[in-house]
Amino acid sequence: MRILLATVCMLGIFASQAFAAGYGIYEWSARGNALGGTLIARADDPSAVAYNPAGITQLEGINVMGGMTIIAPNATIKVNGPGSDGKGSNTAWTIPHAYYTHQMSDRAWFGLGVFSRVGLGTEYTDDESWAGRYNCSYAGIKAVSVNPNLAFKVTDNLSFAVGFEAMIMEFAFDNATDPRVLSGRTSGYDYDDNTYDIKTKLRAQGWAPGWNVGLHYKPFDWLAFGATYHSQIDMTVEGKAHFDANPGAKGIMSQNNPIATALNSKFGKRSNAQGTAPIPASTSFGVMVKPTDRLSIEIDAIHTDWSSYTDLTFEIDSMGQDIVSDKNWHDTWRYQVGAEYRLYDWMDLRAGYVFDESPIQDEYADYAVPGNDRQMVNTGVGMRFDQWTVDLSYSYLWMKGRDIEARPHDGVPESRLEGGHSHLIGMSVSYSF
Repeated sequence: MRILLATVCMLGIFASQAFAAGYGIYEWSARGNALGGTLIARADDPSAVAYNPAGITQLEGINVMGGMTIIAPNATIKVNGPGSDGKGSNTAWTIPHAYYTHQMSDRAWFGLGVFSRVGLGTEYTDDESWAGRYNCSYAGIKAVSVNPNLAFKVTDNLSFAVGFEAMIMEFAFDNATDPRVLSGRTSGYDYDDNTYDIKTKLRAQGWAPGWNVGLHYKPFDWLAFGATYHSQIDMTVEGKAHFDANPGAKGIMSQNNPIATALNSKFGKRSNAQGTAPIPASTSFGVMVKPTDRLSIEIDAIHTDWSSYTDLTFEIDSMGQDIVSDKNWHDTWRYQVGAEYRLYDWMDLRAGYVFDESPIQDEYADYAVPGNDRQMVNTGVGMRFDQWTVDLSYSYLWMKGRDIEARPHDGVPESRLEGGHSHLIGMSVSYSF
């Protein structure tokens, strides 16, 4: 238990960003990664706490699992006009996970998971000349969910689980603005001239509660069904906004005229900031069949209520008004299939495929979440050594390109998302007591 508590603390510090559809994350174990996430109906290892906690009733005694997924994303924003293209950094993000399950009786189980359901890492390497800096030069969400669950066997074949989720989040956002545009002295941004830039860095933290339920039904050894629901979480984060003006902007703000007075009333070096955004509800369904004793195949569908994300609103004290960024995302489906083959008694081979719809509508596409529909192929292996199990996975993700129409009022020039892809490497280690 001491090891588990220490792991929880470490995850709270180091849970990091990901390259996701919207800002959802599904990389909750190496076995799950290799199977394309198809552990909703299987749900037969400790990571079931994340995928479908009702499935932990299949686990005897006490079981623990820990590990991580490393994600190396890359994408380019090609700008049709002045200013530099947006090139993604070569940063690799780490998403850890940890699980604990305990059989309390023949009918009741306890499970605890610490993992990330949402995250985001968008960073542009050349933010001084990057044409999209007036929209976004860096966006990051670091989130960790602490998720205790109780699971019960209703019958020998049917199980039910209910859980509480405490999500802890760090939010970061950097961009720039031009005081000449704000004051109406010029009608648009000079994408290739940062002389007058005012740079904003916003950092905020918060936590919010949620809940989840799960069902698992296994009428035969060769057939199983699973379903889970995660509630919407209304997240509020609080922190500070930092402002730094380039020489040209400082010159305008120092002028003794009505424009300078207005600017100085809005901008300062440090201001309190508060923002709100939803973590959308999601519903997952899965069915698993075993054509042979050694082969299992699962097909899943996950619906996410991204339409709840209508806008991102921040209140900054020195601004005297809310900053509202319209999003108007739409609901999406994620489809996934995975196969597992027991090659030897001590080794399993795995493969999976995922198609993940993007929630972002063309007219609201921006650079904070430069996404589109994505696909993923997955593979991996699981090895058992007495009470130990080691799972390894590799996944390759690629995104469909997207044309982004110019929206000068949002700091978005005409551009195109190209070459969006990621490499994902996962490892989990588990032990059964």
